[in-house]
Amino acid sequence: MEPKVRNKRIDESEFLAMRESVLAQWPTGREVDLQDGIDYQKRLPAAKNFLQITRRLRSEGRTAIFPRAGTALIEDSISLYRKLESSGVPFMPVTTDSYTRQMNFAKVDAALEETRRSGRKVLNGYPLINHGVHATRRVIESVTTGAFDPRMSLRSYPLGTEIGLAAGMTGFSASAFISWGAYEKSADIAESLASYQYMHRLIGYYADRGVSITCDNHGWILTGVQPMSVNLATVIAEILMQAEQGVKSVVPYVHFMGNLAQDLAWMRVTPKLLREYLDRFGFEDVEIAGTFAQHTPLFPMPQGMGGAFAYADYTAMVAALGRAEAVFIRTIDEALGVPTEESHALTYDSANWFLNVIRGQHIDLQMPAIDEEAWIAEQEIRSILERLLEIGDGDILRGCIEGVHRGVIDSSFSPNRQVKDQVIGVKDVRGAIRYQEFGNLPFSDEVKAFHRAKVAEREKADGTKADYEMTVRDFWAFSKGQLIGRPTPRAAARGEAVPG
Repeated sequence: MEPKVRNKRIDESEFLAMRESVLAQWPTGREVDLQDGIDYQKRLPAAKNFLQITRRLRSEGRTAIFPRAGTALIEDSISLYRKLESSGVPFMPVTTDSYTRQMNFAKVDAALEETRRSGRKVLNGYPLINHGVHATRRVIESVTTGAFDPRMSLRSYPLGTEIGLAAGMTGFSASAFISWGAYEKSADIAESLASYQYMHRLIGYYADRGVSITCDNHGWILTGVQPMSVNLATVIAEILMQAEQGVKSVVPYVHFMGNLAQDLAWMRVTPKLLREYLDRFGFEDVEIAGTFAQHTPLFPMPQGMGGAFAYADYTAMVAALGRAEAVFIRTIDEALGVPTEESHALTYDSANWFLNVIRGQHIDLQMPAIDEEAWIAEQEIRSILERLLEIGDGDILRGCIEGVHRGVIDSSFSPNRQVKDQVIGVKDVRGAIRYQEFGNLPFSDEVKAFHRAKVAEREKADGTKADYEMTVRDFWAFSKGQLIGRPTPRAAARGEAVPG
């Protein structure tokens, strides 16, 4: 039965009662003391506060790297973060391991023991909950600068956030849609939103007592080739949910899909619309700390070293042109497994070269193509948000739940069985992504006509109909250094044109 969750701030006494069962999930929960955590956070220097670092980057006009990384043992973690600090990384990632994400803490303990005994790395991330508050503070205190920000799963976030906040982490990946839409098969959208609501309320509790914690938001990470309008609408929606629970500092993520004009347009439209909707619902005091960027996790990594460097550096260039405060760059060996400390350093040295050179030129690109992409993106995002508010009777959380059921927000090839999976996209002749099938997305006839015209232009250029094969070709294209996927030899044998 669907929980009757609403976008309404959880009463403080009710919230404090909820904490008892959360902290009882594993013995390290007993290490959490709210007042001690608040006092510890207030003693942290500005150089370890996510909001303060982001403000400084904005004022200085710089783009920094915000990587993803995590390793199991405390000693190895200290070594990793000192390496990242020496590479000029101001945001310290804490990617948790798969067992932690599954709440299988007994297996984590066994894997930690095996790692210590054999030296073999059994875990694929940092086991935040098993290490607990005191051990994690050792890691945070091992560097002079750097704000720590963990990434977990929808099930592990409540307890993980309790431990992370008490340990001194000042940024949290707080997206209610990311795990549910991209990594979960059976998770229910209402239960998922309720789980994240606890996390948001805890961060709001700290904020009410003068502790600045920043929520960074990926939204619904799409698992097919389609424009990012659904993703960006959910970014705004989940930030409205966070603001209701008392969160005061937020960061939207914009995922790049490869077309420069389209990516830059999304960078410009997102903070504008986010500010508009926050103000509309009375959250004028919520600060948009910055706008972060990353290349989408959808596309495969190039297999060759040259392509891997190019992929990372191109992402850095677009982020710099978009004036992002930070950008996620994948390491050059990401396609091979867990990245090494050396690959982190090499990747970020290369990317920082682009970030420093491009941002230093203060380039402000003005292109008709950017204006066109910004217009269409704004129409789509507004249409989705307004429809979610309509079907939720003004409650954005209820609207999102109903929106999933109705396909008002949708993604192609999502692993979650609740998703309608009725939309699909392809690239146009410039490599911008268009909707081929709209499903139940609430777009105007004008918006749909725009996409259909772009798809028809691609079909004419390729000499073949837009279909599933075209989508698959486009999926692989960017990792091969191509804007669009070229027709296969089999298609050419049928007499279809292969673009030169």
